[in-house]
Amino acid sequence: MLAIAAAGGLGALVRFLAGAASRGRPVRATIAVNLVASLVAGLATAALVADPALRAILVTGFCGGLSTYSAFAVQSVEQLERRRAGHAAATLALTVVGGAIAAGLGLLLGALLVPAAAA
Repeated sequence: MLAIAAAGGLGALVRFLAGAASRGRPVRATIAVNLVASLVAGLATAALVADPALRAILVTGFCGGLSTYSAFAVQSVEQLERRRAGHAAATLALTVVGGAIAAGLGLLLGALLVPAAAA
């Protein structure tokens, strides 16, 4: 449990640093961290089938701390409030569809790296 908490803290720190480096573009940083977290979660899920503890540390801890549904939701609503419906739609599409594609890619890569995980 401590390892999951520590990994979650590390993920949150990486998310914070991505936001700080975004040069005033928090929506881009949120999309980026959510896509990276989806890719890593898919990869860890497929590659670490035999090690559920390590998978929990990476997926629940690190990816849980890195990804941020709440910021994504608030930023989407803020874009709508600013009458930027196109930006809101793009944010939604990139996050939801892009996240699913990234997770699928991670699952595929994980299965390729550890062929036994696909069985």
